[in-house]
Amino acid sequence: MLIVLDNARDSEQVLPLLPGSPTCTVLVTSRRLLGGLSVAHGLSVVSLETLDEDAAIRLLADHLGERRIAGEPAAAAELVQRCAGLPLALAIAAARAAANDFPLARLAGELRDASARLDALEIGELSTDLRAVFQTSMAALSPGAYDVFRWLAQAPDRTSAWPRPRR
Repeated sequence: MLIVLDNARDSEQVLPLLPGSPTCTVLVTSRRLLGGLSVAHGLSVVSLETLDEDAAIRLLADHLGERRIAGEPAAAAELVQRCAGLPLALAIAAARAAANDFPLARLAGELRDASARLDALEIGELSTDLRAVFQTSMAALSPGAYDVFRWLAQAPDRTSAWPRPRR
């Protein structure tokens, strides 16, 4: 049996949910390193990065179909850039494009305005609300780190000029 515990706050939240059987595997996702689980239960930690461009395009193609991506390759690439390789943002963009059946270029255009980007990635469900995800992450930061991220959020959008780090 596989048990998935998504978005765990801390080890104390997870501990009562761990099964007592060695035939169960538990997958825990968290925005924090759950050191207590690593020490006490031999947790294997896997850190995830944002998706590179190829993986992000594949994710869009999984949601929208290869044909649609091939029909608008520049718009698909712009969606990947505007969503910063974040799987949830890309999945939301794909869901909007699929549900509304409008060109990817239209959605990419909506995402160009950095001040309204989160609005363009809204689909009305809390479980896929990027604002809620970001607020949870921000709440976990130290006061100094929180201030730095708030300051960075005020900076003009210059991501297209920044080189992406090589992985």
